Amino acid sequence: MKALSVSSVTFRYEDSPRLALDQFSLTIAEGRMHALLGPNGAGKSTLMRIITGIQRGYSGSVLVFGHKMPDRSALLSLGYAPQAISLYPTLTARENLRFFGAMANLSDEELAHRSKEVLDRTGLNDRADEPVSQYSGGMQRRLNLAVAILHEPKMLLLDEPTVGVDPQSRNHIYETLLSLHASGMTILLSSHIMEEAQRLCSNVTLMDEGKVIFDGQMAEIDNLERFFLEKTGRGLRDG
Repeated sequence: MKALSVSSVTFRYEDSPRLALDQFSLTIAEGRMHALLGPNGAGKSTLMRIITGIQRGYSGSVLVFGHKMPDRSALLSLGYAPQAISLYPTLTARENLRFFGAMANLSDEELAHRSKEVLDRTGLNDRADEPVSQYSGGMQRRLNLAVAILHEPKMLLLDEPTVGVDPQSRNHIYETLLSLHASGMTILLSSHIMEEAQRLCSNVTLMDEGKVIFDGQMAEIDNLERFFLEKTGRGLRDG
């Protein structure tokens, strides 16, 4: 089954002379961990916002598990960790989870069980009752991920999940994602870090200036940086 089907999506921000996405298409099979790789400004975050229903005003279609967005059942099947930390800094980790769990209509019993599970997964149980403002950047990223998986989504969207993260937290995030994928979760990971995409994902979509440059198996490309440079004239780390 297709977890995600993006067909000919085109979008332009009102104050921009260029298209953020230009006839962009992407298909991800259920259970895959798929990398969306491109430099800053390639359109990765815009695509994530469109898939989750946050960004409207585009042409084309987005189907999540066969449902046209923004179908409510499809929305509930998604978990999303945006690039910007989306937490309440004056609240503790547990209080943040309680707030977001209520928004996902989790019962008190479900919330208690799921909060413990995601705190265990992300290695934050021993700091769960401290204000998020006292967390390091890496710990905040891990809590961002915990919030995204709290309601047990079928598909997880991660926009640059390790930006500004220390090596220890980065490895913890990687291990968490590999564990989630092994359990059957579909994951779409956007990044501009080649090593990250290669370590985690078997399939990759390379994009630049809102367009697909390549879509296929990671093993089909020997050197991602050289391949991207040949196709676009600039590096994956540019932008």
